[in-house]
Amino acid sequence: MSLCIMGLEKSETNLKLLEEAKNRFASVFFVPIDGIRIGLGEKFSISYRSSNIMKFDSVYPRIPPRFYSYAYQLLSLLPPETFTPIKPITFLLASERFFLLSVLRKRDVETLDIHLARSTKAAQAILDESEFPIVVRVPGKETGVVANTLAEAKSVIGALGSLKQPVLIEDLVKDMVSCYVAGQDVLAGVRKKTREKDLVFSRGELKGQKMDIETKHLAVEAAKAIDTQIARVDISLNGGPKVVNVNLNPSLIEPSRATGVNLPRETIRHVYENYRKQQEKPMLMRFFEDAKSVVKDVLRDKSMVW
Repeated sequence: MSLCIMGLEKSETNLKLLEEAKNRFASVFFVPIDGIRIGLGEKFSISYRSSNIMKFDSVYPRIPPRFYSYAYQLLSLLPPETFTPIKPITFLLASERFFLLSVLRKRDVETLDIHLARSTKAAQAILDESEFPIVVRVPGKETGVVANTLAEAKSVIGALGSLKQPVLIEDLVKDMVSCYVAGQDVLAGVRKKTREKDLVFSRGELKGQKMDIETKHLAVEAAKAIDTQIARVDISLNGGPKVVNVNLNPSLIEPSRATGVNLPRETIRHVYENYRKQQEKPMLMRFFEDAKSVVKDVLRDKSMVW
């Protein structure tokens, strides 16, 4: 039972995950993504130094958002029997926030209201129908500008338009919680406190927060909708829970301190238990396939029924 944790660096979170993984898996290996070599020769190859990454039983990707496209390319080459708690397609879906939220909406998961425009004219038409305050930001950028009036918003849109930048126009989030999801469970929840007006991506103090059933259900459904077992799901509580963002590579140290829940330990436990379930699944699948085969034979030969 081997586990490869992929990440940009040995951060405090990744080191803690490695420490916890050694208590569960027979062998554990950390691979920095900058050192990985991918080959499309006679066979696919993924290697780091002298190690063949494709031989690991399970791979837990801890890859930052700016490398999500690369993560999709990398993980999609792994053998189908390799267990990954975050599927390759998940990184592709989460690579751009508007796309992520649109996918969630299509899959009947409530999200905050957000609009995308690629021209000043289109953006101003959105503003005419908006309720203020709003946040204006450039796709792929975390920093946003809060506009309290139509005049302020038009000024920001005009500045961005002169730079020929597309813009996101979204509801201002005033009350947000984050759920740390592992499969069907919410391991812990936190509420962010900050003095900044743009709450979504700002730094702030985390405090443990008990989640109601509706919020937990939304978090689990959001993760499920994009095919990941592990995620931090950020949820706005303004007028009912709505998904704001999904983070596939969150820090686990500060929220562990805030909640008293050892999130690295619980996350690794989930990875291990679901890896074991996948190992058992082929036998169950063969059993059901055999059973279906017997039923087909019976229906095909009516003499067997009498």
